[in-house]
Amino acid sequence: MTATLESTADLLAYVGRAAGPLRHSPTPVDAGTIRSWCHALGDSLPVYRDADFAARTRFGGIIAPPTMLQAWTMVDRRQAPPPAGASSAEAELMAKLAAHGYTAVVATNSEQSYVRPLRPGDLVSSRSTIADIAGPKRTALGEGFFVTLQTDYLAGAGELVGTMLFRSLRYRPVERRSEKPVPRPAEISSNPTDVVGRTIGPVVLETRRYDDVAVGDELPVLEIPLTPTLIISGAVASRDFNVLHHDRDRAVAAGAADIFMNILTTNGLVGRFVSEWAGPEAIVERVAIRLGAPNYPYDTFRLSGRVSARELHAGRGLVELDLRGTNSLGDHVTGSATVALP
Repeated sequence: MTATLESTADLLAYVGRAAGPLRHSPTPVDAGTIRSWCHALGDSLPVYRDADFAARTRFGGIIAPPTMLQAWTMVDRRQAPPPAGASSAEAELMAKLAAHGYTAVVATNSEQSYVRPLRPGDLVSSRSTIADIAGPKRTALGEGFFVTLQTDYLAGAGELVGTMLFRSLRYRPVERRSEKPVPRPAEISSNPTDVVGRTIGPVVLETRRYDDVAVGDELPVLEIPLTPTLIISGAVASRDFNVLHHDRDRAVAAGAADIFMNILTTNGLVGRFVSEWAGPEAIVERVAIRLGAPNYPYDTFRLSGRVSARELHAGRGLVELDLRGTNSLGDHVTGSATVALP
């Protein structure tokens, strides 16, 4: 069924409504979950993993990677959806879209801002509002609607620790015909260790200083082998059990060429890239990304960036970064980040 103007107007009535009830992390932030995230994404920054090192930093102890923000209150979509009603507008909206044939979903944009680092022991909750609905629009995956959520992340009794704008495409799957074949293992390397992937980054002990940074500086390129292990373990570490990220048959049925990386893993790898450049005592204040070509297995993800602006603001040395991540299909991710350097 093709959405009519009447049904589109009906969808717009959801804008401004609370997406659902307050979500709570099933457990407080803990060092084990942080370690699992870092291991899956190859993030070796010691302030996330080494309690002795972290205790000697400005943070006074282990902190969570900022790009883990969304993961703490992720809902396992394999479970039964909440009952429809005033307290579950997102579920109502998704059901209405599914009834019109928009049954598949992919994330397209994420913009996170961080008020303070999360630490072991923090109990995180989140509340979301449906901020925008746009469509129907034709995309390479099929016709769909872009749904944007505005989410506040809270700790304890309601302290704001971060915010996120998150956009996803709800679409009707169509048969995918790519002009470029998805690479397979034999096309990349005959070395089995290359197929498994080496993603562990360097241990960065020094923090970059604001006075040592200039507009136009290029960040060292980071190349990451895209293995099924990375894609699946990243999804699991980020508590994202969408079948498109671990079940090839289901991913192909939804119009993809294979399983593909979820946006939380991409965001985490962008965060790793930025943090490895900035150092352990830098403070990542914002990461905004937009997805393009999927990160499929047996390819290489190449992250690059440059300093686009710098300014002193309220005693903080703020540095703006332009970021780009590519694979053999083109741009997988473009975006920006704001980092405070000492």
